[in-house]
Amino acid sequence: MKTILIAIAMIVGGLGGPEGLGGPGPAHAQSKKLKLGIYAPSVEFASANARLAYVQALGKAIEQAAGIELEVQSYASLDTLRKGGVDFAIVDGLCYATNLGWRLLANATVGGAATRPWALYASVPDMQSLRGKKLSFISTGCNDAGFIDNAMLDSDVDPAFFGARIGKSDLAAAVAEVAASKTAQAVFAPAGAAKGLAKLFDTGSVPNPAFVDLNGKLPAATVEKVAAAVIVYGGAGAISGWTRPSREVYASLAGRLGRVVKQGVLANPEPVRIDAKDVLIDPPTIRDAALVGLRHHFVRPSQRLE
Repeated sequence: MKTILIAIAMIVGGLGGPEGLGGPGPAHAQSKKLKLGIYAPSVEFASANARLAYVQALGKAIEQAAGIELEVQSYASLDTLRKGGVDFAIVDGLCYATNLGWRLLANATVGGAATRPWALYASVPDMQSLRGKKLSFISTGCNDAGFIDNAMLDSDVDPAFFGARIGKSDLAAAVAEVAASKTAQAVFAPAGAAKGLAKLFDTGSVPNPAFVDLNGKLPAATVEKVAAAVIVYGGAGAISGWTRPSREVYASLAGRLGRVVKQGVLANPEPVRIDAKDVLIDPPTIRDAALVGLRHHFVRPSQRLE
């Protein structure tokens, strides 16, 4: 009888083991911490600590505005972020462009814009001097080859043009490979991020990091509160702010990642209109034939014929 009373008490009290007989209740689900992560190697944070400090400050702002608890972490790769059970994430622009299925909540702004112009910077004076030399790049694991060969080089340069490619963990390390250690001779970087190196040519605009919903199963009200908190966050750091989601800039980059085979344009030539006067030569005026001078026009016979 005592065992039965205890079981009834456990059911009424919502117990029944660690999660209760009926599973976790609403109060338990709401108290569960959500995870916020960041992987943005193309943004110029001064250090790994500065990157973590930025996302921690953003996490606190979200907690206060949305009324939820967040566990915040910085990740060294997109793969570890995805395996970390993250609910919300700041991911590099290239990585979102290759994962457009994630729900976009906000676009990061740097210098007041959602995209930045990129260029090829080098320690040599021209492109031909780079043949066979080493290229430094940010190794994101998000179709880096397509980004370099097609988005940056517009499919105009043979993949074997560079003697080697050196992948680095973030933008600062990729630039230092050329500017400081000089183990590579060129690097693709946002405008102004490769001080001390010569800009060989502009390569186009690249979108800044995206704030995305990786969970996909959270209540709509919670997601909307988080998105609103992010958009109004000013903060300080390499990411100057956030703006309303615009998927187009990432889709545009995704369209540039594929190789483009260029062919000559064939078209019917325009008809050439020639004036007959341009090809005909008027002969000089022919003098009128003169009359032949004759002594006699008639011949008188020597004798009269009977």
